[in-house]
This record gives sequence, structure tokens and C-alpha cells, in this order.
Amino acid sequence: MAGSPIYFSNFAKIKKSNYTMKNLKSVLKNSLPHVGVILFFFVIVFIYFYPVFEGKVIQQTDIIKHTGMVQELREYGKPSGWVGSMFSGMPSYQVSAYSEGVNFMEKVKTFIVQILDPKSAGPIFFMLIFSYILFLVLGASIPLSVLGALAIAFSSYNFIIIDAGHVTKVWTLACTPLIFAGMYAIFKKQYLLGFIIFVFGLYLQVSMNHLQITYYVALFCGVFFIAFLWYCIKKKDFRHLGISCGLWGLALAFVVSINIVNLYETNELSKESIRGKAELAPVEASNQAVSSGLDRDYAFAWSYGKAESFTFLIPDLMGGVSKGLGEDSEVYKALVSKARAGEINGEMANSLLSHTSQYWGDQPFTSGPVYLGAIVCLLFIFSLFIVKNNIKWWLFGVTVFFVLLSWGRNLSWFNDFMFYHFPYYNKFRAVSMALVIPAFTFPILSILGLKELFSGNQAVDKLKKALLCSVGIVGGICLILWLVPGIFFDFHTAQEAQPGIPGWFLNALESDRKGLLQADAIRSLVFVLFAGGLIFWYIKSAKAKNAVLLVSIALIVLSLIDMWQIDKRYLNENNFVASSTYKNQMFKKSVADEAILKDQTPSYRVLNLNNPFQETFTSYYHKSVGGYNAAKLRRYQDLIDRRLGGEINSIIGVLTNNPTEAAVQEALEQCPSLNMLNTKYIIYNPAQPPLYNPAHYGTSWFVDSYKFVDDADMEMAALSTLNPLQEVVLDKKFSENIGNLQLSPDSSAFIEMTAYAPDRVKYRSSSSHDGLAVFSEVYYPYGWKAYIDGKEIPISRADWTLRALVVPSGQHEIEMVFDHQGIKLCSKIATVSSGVLLVLLIGLLIYLLFRKEKKHANES
Repeated sequence: MAGSPIYFSNFAKIKKSNYTMKNLKSVLKNSLPHVGVILFFFVIVFIYFYPVFEGKVIQQTDIIKHTGMVQELREYGKPSGWVGSMFSGMPSYQVSAYSEGVNFMEKVKTFIVQILDPKSAGPIFFMLIFSYILFLVLGASIPLSVLGALAIAFSSYNFIIIDAGHVTKVWTLACTPLIFAGMYAIFKKQYLLGFIIFVFGLYLQVSMNHLQITYYVALFCGVFFIAFLWYCIKKKDFRHLGISCGLWGLALAFVVSINIVNLYETNELSKESIRGKAELAPVEASNQAVSSGLDRDYAFAWSYGKAESFTFLIPDLMGGVSKGLGEDSEVYKALVSKARAGEINGEMANSLLSHTSQYWGDQPFTSGPVYLGAIVCLLFIFSLFIVKNNIKWWLFGVTVFFVLLSWGRNLSWFNDFMFYHFPYYNKFRAVSMALVIPAFTFPILSILGLKELFSGNQAVDKLKKALLCSVGIVGGICLILWLVPGIFFDFHTAQEAQPGIPGWFLNALESDRKGLLQADAIRSLVFVLFAGGLIFWYIKSAKAKNAVLLVSIALIVLSLIDMWQIDKRYLNENNFVASSTYKNQMFKKSVADEAILKDQTPSYRVLNLNNPFQETFTSYYHKSVGGYNAAKLRRYQDLIDRRLGGEINSIIGVLTNNPTEAAVQEALEQCPSLNMLNTKYIIYNPAQPPLYNPAHYGTSWFVDSYKFVDDADMEMAALSTLNPLQEVVLDKKFSENIGNLQLSPDSSAFIEMTAYAPDRVKYRSSSSHDGLAVFSEVYYPYGWKAYIDGKEIPISRADWTLRALVVPSGQHEIEMVFDHQGIKLCSKIATVSSGVLLVLLIGLLIYLLFRKEKKHANES
């Protein structure tokens, strides 16, 4: 590009110490190109997401589920650390933000997030801006920075997760470019500018509270730090090392203190959730090592296939998305033909078609592949040949590292080591998510390669050779897979290749899937050849007027067309509905809901037999035994696995095979775990009235006896023979709470709930003797406090997951309150530190502006 490129530092230019018209014109002149870029980003986001600006919304699965999760909290209208509408009650930390103070930086974040629709257009718009800033900091020209920003933001994964409703994930990804930009600016000794960008980006990302993405970004930054450390030691520049580490450390301290509430809550919950260490011994003996976090098979369920990694270049390499084949498919035509010929019946034809998917990769199912762009893949390989800076090797190394992580169970020797030995790695699932880092490093190295190409520092012959090799590698892969894909793939899953599946069906399936691969292979080849042709023209005509600008703009247009077309496969106009339709239909009351809501008693629970632990529709209106959350309490999950699952299946069996009133009643009486959870209503068919459960135990009850056990296995085993209405089992560590309590039968004793709120429940009791009361509320060791007539008493864990109190004789008012002193303290720390950082950032920005003025004044 003719002339010097306009870099990010131009934002900080003011020529004199007073605000004259000349100064203002200078600032505007330097800022106008960047403003124009931002307007360009807004236009393309507006066009892509235009239904949003018409008042429509995306039917995002996770957002719908989240709406059900938080409905009770919204109706409550006050901050609460506990939500009672899912899994019989759980901490609200991973459902809705909870703190008890003012966070000034949070207000800044809220302002940013609300500029555009925060669930769709907003994160892509800011990902473009933040990525643009990154490439400016890396020294790229404005056009190349635009190209790099588009490559990062329009990676297919971002649009796939928006469609799914993974909003916090995509916002977390949007902040990643700022973090690296800040680190790199500090590395280049732009200390103040780097600190501002780094601390702001890191704060935004951590506050989005998607720790798995942040964990991957931390690994990425760790590799960069090691490379930087080696550079400083090699150059013996220990002053630079000390200043940089000090600034990074200060930024990290600020971010931790500002986000201390979230971090504290997440750490606390991780000890008690399914991400913590299991207490129970495995049901079946296994040679697999015991994890201190998630179950290994659960964590590695979504592992990217080794060959599947070529979706970076060819999106439909393995079918693209888990959806059925349409009426124009060979499978459909073959099934129709065989059905008409009488060779198969209609039921078999429908069964085969319904269980057939485009996708045939290693994951259980997928909403789409990770496609980085054919042009970006070409530029990445090209850059490996021509970039002289050693940055390319650590970028390449970190890319390979994260690709290996994404393979999960498909590379056991490597990933098992990571899972069992690397700190905190076993707290996260869906390891295919690790590919978010290659989606970041590919564009970075690509732009560095173009920057090197346009610098004029490379010999023409070397550039031609590098381009020929790059096109040969990337284009060759596309060409081979277009011409002879059958050499490498059979296009079947292991389940589909089972005996009994007709050969003609597999042949038709192979034809459809092969067609998808070949269509995308030739498509990518075309983009590779176009991009290669542009670069070749530049190498031949580097001295032509505006050659850099023309090639840059052409690559921007080509890349945008390439990525746009693929993204539209997964997020397009068909995904949007009118907001009124969304609100009216998503949580429309069923016949069962209407009937249950007539019950005005303070608290009871509802079991939906239709996939109860994967839905939150029930939680929208009721306190549900089930729910959906990736961080449910470990003990509740154990109860599901060891007790509730079997009881639910027995009820379904009776309702399916022998739905007489007597049989159903008997089945309900034999479900002590459901009954102790106060399961009063059961939804079997939402279009019909619910099943009333007369065997439920209510909100609380006195027991006649208690027993202590030594460990978790004994505690769980005791539930198999226990009658929870008469006896309670407790872990021996609660023996001090019970003391030498002697229980005597008291037929007149009662205890009942008088008021319910998510974080506060009240009861009244009456008994002639001291008693032990069990409460149908989930036990959690942090935050909950119990009071009898205003005097605090300890809460014990009972019957694996409930609460128990020693209640003295007489009449009493009992209250349980969620009052977490740790969170209160953390909230105060966050308030102070966020205020300090906000003032510091404003002051540093002003200083950067006026420092230039003062320097100029001194020189003049």
C-alpha cells in the first residue's frame, strides 16, 4: 500500500497542548479511517443479522433452556444465591450472576454488550473490532487488519454457537484478540497502551464467565510468555522482562480482584458439582484412572476426529451437520424405490431415513464443522514459508498443540496424560472446543505472511516457490478429495456398518456423503486458486500502482464471500422468528401446567417423565426434580444415577404396561427418593392432567430414629433399605450437630412450611419432645444458615442430599436463609478494585493523549 499504513497508535495523537481547531482536525483525520472500518463492520453485521433489526430473534436452544433456569429468579426480583426450580434446588452461580455489591467495570461491560443484540449481532460486531485492534497492534495495514478481523470473526464455529445459544462462549471468544493484542503491545514496549488493552480485554473475558474458553486462552498466552521469556533471556533484556511481567501481573491482580465473586463462587461450586472429585466408588470395576474432575468418557465424548480436522479447509468433509438427508438425496430415492417394489415396508423405510444423518464423523452429533476458510488455510501454509520472525514457530506449535487436544479420545496417550495430570484440565468437557485457538492462530499467521509479502523484503523467486508449494499442498488436498475421496473414506459410521444393514442402503448413503465432500472440495479449490492467482499477480506486478491495496481488497472480498456462504448454512433467515412468536410459544402453558399451578401450597416439586434431566420447560413454571445444567451438584447426580433413574423407569414402565390406579399407586409408594424430594405431581403427557402422587412426603417431617455411617458408599447403600419417613441416615462427621439426642415417638408432632423464597424458607413446628426434623431441601455446605426462634443452629446433611435440624420440644419458628459471608466480602473487594481500575484506565488514556502534547511542546 502506498505511503505509511495508519497504525493503532494514531488513536493517541494530538499535536499541541490546547484544543485548537487544528488539533481537532488532526485527531479527526487520524481517526476517520478507523471510524470508516467500524462503519464497514457495522454494515456487514447489519446485513447478516438484518432480521434482528426487524425485531426477530433466533430460536437458540441454550437460551431457551436458560430462560427456564432463571424464571424463578426473575419472578423473585431480588438477588439470590440459590434457585429452587431445578434439580430440587442448587446454587444460582452458574445460572445467573449473583453478587451483593456494585461493580463499576460491570457497568462498562453492560453498556458495551447492549449496544447491539447481545445474543447474536453484538458479539460478532465486537469480535470484528477487537480483532481489528489486534492486527493494528501487530503492525498490519488497515486493509490487512480488516481481512484478519473478518477471518477471525466469520469462522464458522462462531455462528454455529450463536445458533445454539452459547452466548457467553462467543462473547468470551470476542474478547480474546484484545488479550493477545495487549500482551504483544507490552512485548513491543508500548507499555501503557498494552496494559490498557490487556487489562480491559482480560477483564471482559473473565467476566463473561466461560472458564473453559478462558482456560484455553490462558494456555495460549502461557506459550507466548515462554517464547517471550526465551527472547528476553537471549537478548539479556531483563529490564524489559521485569516491566512486562510487572504490568501483566498488575493486570491479572486487577482482573482477579474485580471478578473475585465469580471466581470464588465457581471454585466453591466446583468442589460440590460434577466437576469435582467423586465420593462414591464406581459401580463397575474399571482399569481407568480415577479423575479428580469430570468422568473421562464424559469429558471426551465430543472429540474431533483426526481426519475431521481437514474441515478447516473443506467444511462438509464429513457431512457437515447432524441432520437428515432430504428428498433429493440418493438415500431417499432408494428407500422410495424399494418400498414401491415391496422389498421393504413403510415402517422400515421411515426408520432407516429417520436414523440417517449427513454427518458421519467421530462426535455423537454436531451442529456444524470448524471451517477456517480455504483462503486462510492457503495463507497459513504460505506464511510458514516466508515469515522470518520466530513468532511463526510458536504460533504453529500452539496450533498443533490445540489440534491434538481437540482429538480427545482419538489420541489417548496424549490427552489422557493431559486429563489426569495437567492442572484443572479435567474440569472441562467437549474437548473439540479447543479448536477455538487454531481459529485464532490461523488468521494471525496468515496476516503476518501477507505483511511480509507486501514488505518487499523477499526475493521474487523465493516468493514464487513458496506460493507454488502452498497452492500445491492446499489445492492438492482439495483436488485429490474431489477426484478420489473413496481412497481415504468409506463414508459410514461404525454403527451403520453393522450386519443387517442392506448394502444398497449403504451405497446410497455413500453416494450422498461423497457428493457433499466433493462439492465442498471443488468449492475450496476454486477459492484457493483465485487467492493464489492474486498473490502470483502481485509477485509479478509488485511495483504496479496500488498493487498492495488492490490485492488486499480482493482478498477481503473473496474471503468474505467464502466465509459468508458457509456461515449461512448454519445461521440464516430460517433461524429467526418474530419475538412475539418466541415469547408466546416457547413456554406456553400445557394442560398439565395449568392444572398444577392451581395448587397454591408454598412448595412442592414436579417430575416431568419426558427426558427430565435435559429440559428446563418444567422449571419455568414449577420447582422441578429435573433440569439442565452442566454444573449440577455431584451428590444430586449420584442420586439420579443410583436411585432416581431407576424409580423413574419403574413409573414409566407401569404407565406404559399396566396403567391401573392400583398399580400406579403401588409404584409411587416404592419410590422413596422421589417422595423424599416432595414430588407431588408427575407429568407424563403434557396435553393431559398430571399424575398426583399421594405418597410424597411433604416439605418436612420428624423421624423416629437416626443412624450414622462411616463413608459415602455406606450412606448411599443405606437408602436402599431406609424408610425416610421413619429413619434418617447421616454421615458421622455430623455427629457433633446431633449430640446425644434421644428420640421418642410423638404422634402429635408436626412441622410445616409457612413461607417459601429461593433463598429463604420458613417453618413452624410443634412437638412434646426434642426431635430430629428432615427438610426436603437440598443440602449445600456453603451459605445456608438455620435459625430456630432467631438463634442459629447447625444444619446436617441427611439421606444423602437433604437437610436435617435438631428441633427442641415446644412450638417454634424455624427459618433457613442463604446468607453467604464469603460472597459478601468478595463483593466489597470487587466494588473497590473495579472503581480503582476504572479511574486508572481513564487516567492512563488521558495521559497517553497529553503525553504526546507535552513532548511536542517541549520539542518546540
